[in-house]
Amino acid sequence: MLSAKIDTHTHTIASIHAYSSLKENIDSAKAKGLTGLVVTDHAPGLGLGDTFPKTYFGNMRKAIPKNVSGLRIFKGVEANVLDYDGTLDLPTTTLQKLDLVIASCHIQVVKPTTIEKQDQLWINVAHNPYVDIIGHSGDEHFRFSFEKVIKEFKKFHKIVEINSSSFPTRQNARKNCREIALLCKKYEVPITVSSDAHFYTEIGNFKEALDMLEDIDFPQELIVNRSVESLIAALPHCQK
Repeated sequence: MLSAKIDTHTHTIASIHAYSSLKENIDSAKAKGLTGLVVTDHAPGLGLGDTFPKTYFGNMRKAIPKNVSGLRIFKGVEANVLDYDGTLDLPTTTLQKLDLVIASCHIQVVKPTTIEKQDQLWINVAHNPYVDIIGHSGDEHFRFSFEKVIKEFKKFHKIVEINSSSFPTRQNARKNCREIALLCKKYEVPITVSSDAHFYTEIGNFKEALDMLEDIDFPQELIVNRSVESLIAALPHCQK
């Protein structure tokens, strides 16, 4: 049976539109038997009140211990892709201080266009050495040519996120994520499964993603968050 032991995409009250503290998320992760937790609050570009400055993220390694209540805590961000050049909303000087960087597209920030242009957007993002994870990859708004772009993700050592919360909430996400996962299996591209939790009760809720992956006989060894050790090994800028 497939499993994941670290939630790689979670939000706290610092994201404004999330509703739990980091301590509540840690307690929930511990209670559910996880061994690690990644904090990935939204970077400032999303707007809607998500305006925490770069100093919030730059201070995380210093302020938050690596281990809390027996859990390994990874300091990260969900950065926003700002344009079709793949620009992110935090500078490199901040990104390089984090253990993990998710790059995501949100319609509040960048407007969907043609698949061809979205292919180039994701390829540009893949060229950024500080991006670790391609966020909610199955989002229909920012659909790309799956086979073409996933080959680029492999070339540039990116991890593809299968975002479990997208399945019931984002149009075609279940179908798209299945196609993406099959290609990741074919080309041996690593993935992570995540909850994208905005409230502590959703921490570690990977069921929909894992059920789909079980259905396609996805290999456990390509799930980078299967253990703390495998996640650290997949993150070139992670604090060891």
